[in-house]
Amino acid sequence: MFCALYFGAFTCVTLAGDLTKYRSPDGKFAMLLAEADDEIGVTIKLVEVGSGKVVLDLADTGHPYSESSKLLWSPDSKQFAFFEDNRRGGSTTVYRHSGDAFEELKLPEVSDCKNKKNVGKEFAVGVEPKRWVNSTTLLLLATQEWDDAEDPNKTHECKQTIRIVFDSAGKVSARLVKETHK
Repeated sequence: MFCALYFGAFTCVTLAGDLTKYRSPDGKFAMLLAEADDEIGVTIKLVEVGSGKVVLDLADTGHPYSESSKLLWSPDSKQFAFFEDNRRGGSTTVYRHSGDAFEELKLPEVSDCKNKKNVGKEFAVGVEPKRWVNSTTLLLLATQEWDDAEDPNKTHECKQTIRIVFDSAGKVSARLVKETHK
């Protein structure tokens, strides 16, 4: 009943401790964060909003990273990018609705930053979805951070904005749009 009252809302509570958010634009699907049996973890699932049926198991993660995980839907609700946060930066997986299920689309490897120098230990490498430009084009932000090999008190950061285009057959192409260094 609580969810029914807030059908159009961004977030609603389904059961004590469980949270549904990131509803698809057509309102049919959402991400469910549910407490795992081990009390320190969270299961992340894609569910049908009306029935609560689990459509896809996305991840098992711990606190505090589960709260930063997210779904980013294409405007037509046919694809979504799932960002799973972790202590090193996080990763993105893209899924396309196909028949009664969602299938994973293979993303191209993100290349190392150009002009990457004095690399000591990498401490953060992540790829996060930023926004869908349209129903077939997704912008990703890839981040790499590392300690300076010559000066342990100095760190470096590189951010790459990458445009990913999906064709109707699921083929994926990528193009570097912008790269910045600090």
